[in-house]
Amino acid sequence: MNKALIIIDAQKGFFNGLTAKTYFRIKDFIVGHGQDYQVIVFTKYLNHPNSNFVRNLKWRGFMKEAQTDIVDELKIFVTSKNLFPKDTYGSFVDNRLLNFLRKNKIDQVELAGFDTENCVLTFARDAFDRGMKVAVWKNLVASHSNKKLHLAALEIISNNIGEIK
Repeated sequence: MNKALIIIDAQKGFFNGLTAKTYFRIKDFIVGHGQDYQVIVFTKYLNHPNSNFVRNLKWRGFMKEAQTDIVDELKIFVTSKNLFPKDTYGSFVDNRLLNFLRKNKIDQVELAGFDTENCVLTFARDAFDRGMKVAVWKNLVASHSNKKLHLAALEIISNNIGEIK
């Protein structure tokens, strides 16, 4: 199997007391295990005035670099070729990332990042629906807002989508 490590939305706006340790664990994992993957990919959420978040939820976060920048601890692993911006929960909406994974013959994705109950869960479902084997590293994902939602998302993934490592 060709594996990709997907780091979802490791951005400054999600960095807080609930997530801080997870960023450092992700960095240590990449240093220690990055060679086990054909590719390492980063997603980056960018909100904008016409997004569903603004129109439907009246939420205007993640429009400025102070929130949207990848955290300093992980920037060393990010390039223009492995960074995939998005403006919603899902990463496959515009097919750029899906095409990249297919070009690299990826059939298994292992997930890390934020927020477990939103973007990580959405990515897991989307990858599963596209025929990929899915695993989530439980110590490399977190929710910046609610530990109960984080745990619920891990249970959903375990019961319906893939493996929790």
